[in-house]
Amino acid sequence: MTSPSDRRKRIRVPVQQKIRHSKYQVLGTPVFEENSALDLSSNGISFETAQEYKKGTLVLLEVEIDQQLLKLLVCVAWIKKSKESPDKFAVGAELIAIDPEHKKQMQGHLASLISKFSAQNKTEKKKKPAKKKTAQKPIAKKKVVKKKVAKKKAAKKSVSKKKKSSRK
Repeated sequence: MTSPSDRRKRIRVPVQQKIRHSKYQVLGTPVFEENSALDLSSNGISFETAQEYKKGTLVLLEVEIDQQLLKLLVCVAWIKKSKESPDKFAVGAELIAIDPEHKKQMQGHLASLISKFSAQNKTEKKKKPAKKKTAQKPIAKKKVVKKKVAKKKAAKKSVSKKKKSSRK
């Protein structure tokens, strides 16, 4: 089975950002829980929560970007137990609705995060020492070939002996 990370179409950037979230309600006042975002992309977000949301649940998120509070409506795509905290869940959610102005801000913020993340990854790759190549012993192919040729010759001889005995 492929993991959610394998099916992603957009670049996700790890973030350490506080968010507030609440189950979406048409009527009534939402009750928000404060947690951390884990990563962000142009069409989704993953975050940590104590709530065990069901797949398909609509969630109202509040994220502060560039000192402005953005409100997002997301749909839970997946949920799993958190590796770090056994009493929490990691939730992946797809962006459903956002104000067009907020979307521009979010995309600008995401673009700057992606460029920082890409630059950071390039420097980390340069720092890694190159693997030493070890010389491998050449495989004795001649012996294998000789054995195969000998088997073929033996097989031909047995076939020709059978033909001679069947002619008599």
